[in-house]
Amino acid sequence: MHTQPSGAGPSAALVDDLFRRKLRRTGLRMAILAILEQAGTHLSVSELGRLAIAVQPTINTSTVYRNVAAMRDSGVLHSIDYAGETLFGLARTPHHHLVCDQCGTLVEIPAEQFASVAAGLASSCGFALSPAGQVLHGRCQGCAGAL
Repeated sequence: MHTQPSGAGPSAALVDDLFRRKLRRTGLRMAILAILEQAGTHLSVSELGRLAIAVQPTINTSTVYRNVAAMRDSGVLHSIDYAGETLFGLARTPHHHLVCDQCGTLVEIPAEQFASVAAGLASSCGFALSPAGQVLHGRCQGCAGAL
C-alpha cells in the first residue's frame, strides 16, 4: 500500500513537538513520526507497525499501539475513524478531512478553509462546529470527472 520508509528521521519541528509535550524521543516514536511524515496521509496502527518493523525489526504491534496512543493523547498525533478502522495522522495544524466515497482518497484541508462554513452553521443553526477533525464525504476531482 505505502512505500517502505527511507530510514530518515522526522523533521526537526516534529522532534521539537515531542520535546514540548514532554514525551521521550525514543527510536520507535521517531520512526512513527518519520513514517507518517513521509506517507503524507493517515495510517492504521497495523500499517504503521508493518512500516516501523522495516526500520526496527525487534518491535511489535502492541508497542506501536501504545506509542501511537501516547502521542495521540499528548496532541502530537490525532485519529479519525475511516472505513471501520482508526487512522492516525500528524496533528501539526488544525485541519479537516475530505473522503472520496468512490476511490477512498483522504485529503486534509486547513481548518481556515472551512471557517466560513462553520460561521454559517453557527449563524443559521446555532451550532458550534469543532475547530478541527471534521470528516466530509463526497467525490474527489478525479472520480467526479468520471461520472
